[in-house]
Amino acid sequence: MNRKEFITKGLQLGILIGMVGGTLFLVKRNKVDFSCSAEGGCKSCSLYNGCDLDKAKQSKNDER
Repeated sequence: MNRKEFITKGLQLGILIGMVGGTLFLVKRNKVDFSCSAEGGCKSCSLYNGCDLDKAKQSKNDER
């Protein structure tokens, strides 16, 4: 392995570690929510079915 390959592989590994570390950091701090699978269709969402708008907004803000 020459110097150019070493630096290239080192930078690639550094970027990969940064991306994985950043993802884990956001998941740990609850900035990424995996519980909603409705793709923005809040009216059809079973989590907020039967709630009034203010109550649903407050619940959504409390989860984050």
